[in-house]
Amino acid sequence: MKFLIAAMLSVTMVLMDYRDSSLSPIRTSLNIVLHPLQLAVDAPFQASREMREFFVNHATMKSENAKLQELVNIYAARDQKYHSIAQENIRFRKELNATQSVKERFMLAEILSVSRDPYRQTVRIDKGSKDGLYRGQVLLAGNSIYGQVFRVEPNSAVILQLTDTKHAIPVRNNRTGLGAIAVGSGRTNELEIKNVEANVDIRTGDTFFSSGLGQLFPADFPVAMVASVAYNPGDSFMRVKARTLVDFSKSREVILIWRSNHISVLRASDAEAEAAEKP
Repeated sequence: MKFLIAAMLSVTMVLMDYRDSSLSPIRTSLNIVLHPLQLAVDAPFQASREMREFFVNHATMKSENAKLQELVNIYAARDQKYHSIAQENIRFRKELNATQSVKERFMLAEILSVSRDPYRQTVRIDKGSKDGLYRGQVLLAGNSIYGQVFRVEPNSAVILQLTDTKHAIPVRNNRTGLGAIAVGSGRTNELEIKNVEANVDIRTGDTFFSSGLGQLFPADFPVAMVASVAYNPGDSFMRVKARTLVDFSKSREVILIWRSNHISVLRASDAEAEAAEKP
């Protein structure tokens, strides 16, 4: 009975509102009174929708940013290579122009950890033999040389930084063309330039690039800038310290290089090492 009365009352109110809108003030008042309640009921659902959209957008932006960062680093390395070719043409290095160009492939890797050994300058990256890495492979950070692969494991690899005392790289002075060897000092961001004779023109601020001698390191990539030059009368060589163009304390990503001739270069390097060990 109560249900029937309520139904009839509802129908009557609907008809009255439809015909002369006499209940419009009441409806408006109810909307004003009940609006906060509607907002309160809808708030959890609205918050849930906004949270889902936020995390979806954040994940998308993070993924896109990672892809863009990878492209920036790879293009920086390729740009340096093209710049090197232009420099070779300007210097009319006919003997290098006559040599068949070496094709290169790049891959971005993330640094997982840094060695705690105070006497070693090594890091571990998230790429390994499953990704095609090999011992002696060269790495870049931006457009500068970072180091080379020291030990390879299936899912990771240990990288020897330029600054490790066991690392050496042939370099040349970009201003004078002077050839030398840059050796790790064991200190962060610091190298020693060896084989610089006392009468050689070298100044603070000179930049050394990889020379490409030995074919292990690609030529014309930035390595270090001269920080100080010292000489004692009577010495045959000067003591030259240089600061790396890679900031090893801040680098979090590196670029691996595959060169088309790396197999032949590694074989030649191994043959030289075996010959040097023989009495």
